[in-house]
Amino acid sequence: MVDPAPDATAMAFVDWPAAVDGLDAGQLPCSSSERQLLQLAASIAVGIPVDLRDAVSGLDATNATLVARAVLHATGHHRANLATGR
Repeated sequence: MVDPAPDATAMAFVDWPAAVDGLDAGQLPCSSSERQLLQLAASIAVGIPVDLRDAVSGLDATNATLVARAVLHATGHHRANLATGR
């Protein structure tokens, strides 16, 4: 393996369809809120359909805020402020 340049930025790649397939097949053990966040992230990232009612029901304030921020970012509102709900 070649060492990256000192000024290189580390990048991550997620195979969203494979992650959701693994989730649906029970191969990705996770909590219900982790499942919901993964489904929502996959939907925002690559358009995998998600039932929003199921995906957001029961999220705590922290995770609901993260989802709202992700939606704002995905729609180009990068600097929008969001109340935390607390």
